[in-house]
Amino acid sequence: MFRILLPVDFSESSDNACEYALSLTEKVPNAHIVLLHCFYDYLADADNTIPADEEVVASEVITERVLYRNQADAQEQLEQLHQTLLRESRAAGSHVRIEPVFMNGVAEEVITEEVSRFKPDIIIMGTKGETNISRSFFGTVTTQVIEDAKTPVLTVPLHHEVRAISKVLYATNFDQADVNAITTLAELLAPFKPSILCVHISNDGDEDQEKLLKLKDELTATTAAHPIQFALLEGDDVAEALQAFGSKQAVDLIALTTHERSTWNSIFKPSLAKKMVLHTNLPLLIFHSSQTV
Repeated sequence: MFRILLPVDFSESSDNACEYALSLTEKVPNAHIVLLHCFYDYLADADNTIPADEEVVASEVITERVLYRNQADAQEQLEQLHQTLLRESRAAGSHVRIEPVFMNGVAEEVITEEVSRFKPDIIIMGTKGETNISRSFFGTVTTQVIEDAKTPVLTVPLHHEVRAISKVLYATNFDQADVNAITTLAELLAPFKPSILCVHISNDGDEDQEKLLKLKDELTATTAAHPIQFALLEGDDVAEALQAFGSKQAVDLIALTTHERSTWNSIFKPSLAKKMVLHTNLPLLIFHSSQTV
């Protein structure tokens, strides 16, 4: 069974991620989507040990009623979205199982809990682009999940037009994590039979050519059923070069592996994954390596 965790907040970018998730299930006979909405009950964190006068008590009662109404509205929105996606999937001839899950709590923490419970093969989330993310210094739920999740995360840009996956670009950095990631990539997307372009971007020439040939030999043994093309590209800005090459080659998805980062690097050297989330107009599939950089 192919399990997809799909966190939603009823925004336009979230809706687009839902459409993308449905498109992935069209060729997968036993797909299961958990449609997750996280509702933060800020009153649960209130300190109720401090005596309150009548005016404060009245205010808290009103606030609690508003909160209850907001929570009920969010539950109704989730069910409406659930029914809409069911109708769309059935109309497309898909029999995907869609399970709505409503949970109270901070989104990043709830998503982590649901990953442990549901054990998804992939997490799919919408992104809003450079203006919205950079303004909050990567404080969004999506970028936090990218940092924390051990499960592959697929981000879908707000204005990306959903289409079939026929060509995938994987950015390699020549470490062991790439072999595992590309093997998983080929298995995840096997129903779509996409062509996979494995590229490395640098200016090191002969040394990188040797590494690329070694990677090719390793992958030939593990992904024989999924032909992969390999290429070296020159460039100083990896994110920019990937975006340009992806557009030129008309790829449908860019994939890469992100690593655990030291405190220094996480502050002063943003990961390639973060840069790509900011700048790419293509869906981005991010694998996670426990290796620290």
